[in-house]
Amino acid sequence: MSSAPQVEVIPSELWLFRGAASEMINAHQHDDIELNVVLGGAIDYLFGGQTVRVQHGQAAVFWASVPHRLLDTPGEHAEVCWAHVPLSTVLAWELPSSDLTQLLQGGLALAPAPVGAVQAWDSWADDLADDDPITALLEIHAMIRRILRTSRVEPSGIATTARPFRMAAHLMERFREPVAAADVAGAVHLNTEYAMTLFRRTWGMTIGEFLTRRRVAEAQRLLVTTELSTVAVAHSAGFGSVSNFYAQFAKHSGTSPGAYRTTLRAGGRY
Repeated sequence: MSSAPQVEVIPSELWLFRGAASEMINAHQHDDIELNVVLGGAIDYLFGGQTVRVQHGQAAVFWASVPHRLLDTPGEHAEVCWAHVPLSTVLAWELPSSDLTQLLQGGLALAPAPVGAVQAWDSWADDLADDDPITALLEIHAMIRRILRTSRVEPSGIATTARPFRMAAHLMERFREPVAAADVAGAVHLNTEYAMTLFRRTWGMTIGEFLTRRRVAEAQRLLVTTELSTVAVAHSAGFGSVSNFYAQFAKHSGTSPGAYRTTLRAGGRY
């Protein structure tokens, strides 16, 4: 059996882009809060065990530590504004606790795009080109607050009953428990080997990789938002052993759990 494609891990940084949306072959993740504004057409994400559609005139905000993937949207010709803001920066904004918790628990906020979003993006790009990120961040901060204040969950309009989505949803619901590929396959009444192949083809990673990344994301959230010990975080996030937790956390986060907590808390308060 061929090895599974790897999830692309993007370095965390303030980043802006405006342009056409294109399908992602594999999922990716980055430790930023991501802001999308759809200027035309629509985009479809594989995100958190379901498909989510962001329509023309809508904005989306989510924590991009959750592996996500843009799907092909035939005929949409979507144009999108993207922004990535480091989590440490967002924590320093002291957003309302309910909003921040929603994001750090893997939620995706959808709302009408704020008026003037396109002009704002162009201004922010000019700020970054002039080495003035502070001005851009102040305005991004305000926009994200407005989006979170008016956000609501909207139906995607796309069927989410397909087996790959149900398998991912099963993992999202039970990642804290011991979960084997056979358990996931059984939840959708498939042969284990076929279920593994179907999952990898859809999500660009194995069932085990998806499970590990969800557990690491939960550990990141707990390290930032609670006073739990590292051992308690490991078990609360679903890791069966502390040594495996340390190894997987370092692999996916690029640092130790203790250093991650210290760095983010130095950059902001929850």
